[in-house]
Amino acid sequence: MRLQRVRLEQAVYGSFPFWNRGYAVLARSAGCRAEWLAALQSASQRYGERPMGVTEADGLFALRLRCGTWMIVGVADQGCDDRDRPGALAFHALFMGAWTYWWSGGNPFVFSGALRRQWTAADLGTTLPSYGRISAPAQVVGHDRGSRSTEQDRVTQAVAALSRGRPVIVQSAEPIDSLARDVWRGLPRRVRCRASVATWAFDNANQFDLVALPKLAGVNLNSSALILSDRERLS
Repeated sequence: MRLQRVRLEQAVYGSFPFWNRGYAVLARSAGCRAEWLAALQSASQRYGERPMGVTEADGLFALRLRCGTWMIVGVADQGCDDRDRPGALAFHALFMGAWTYWWSGGNPFVFSGALRRQWTAADLGTTLPSYGRISAPAQVVGHDRGSRSTEQDRVTQAVAALSRGRPVIVQSAEPIDSLARDVWRGLPRRVRCRASVATWAFDNANQFDLVALPKLAGVNLNSSALILSDRERLS
């Protein structure tokens, strides 16, 4: 598998059991800009808090910033914070230019292997590298429109909605990594290079184009969104 060296600035924001700073930046790369850190902090605060009864799980989301930079973020549960409160999260963000994201095929999942989930006190204040290696993107092909399985029906519905600029919200008890990857394979490249996605979140204040939420009650939903359950279409 061919690996490509690309410019990836990065930063880690979160709450950790080994410090008493609440939510703050743990570490960053030398070229990470202040406005990117502010965008990471804002997006993380809009991610929401895990509802009671919802299982802990890691997620991934991708957003394009106003300046055109892409931010791909791995979200990892850290257990309890320094005050032994549950639900502490860490957000590891990779920042890249539009060309790098285009080269990837507009595929945020290509970068998932570069996202760290575990952090320790030794990472506090460290300078993270500004480069990384990712695998060359495989050719993205359309999904099989002839399949009538429930899962393929959901992929077809989501691809059609996103291609028309309609957001898609999936009510799911777990992250939708597999579904999201299949949807991205079916999207035209021009759509992939502008659409945002979150395989798991607790609110949709970030207004992702495709997002999985464990509960819809109390969430401000886009009135035009296509809403899918984890098993079938709801509306």
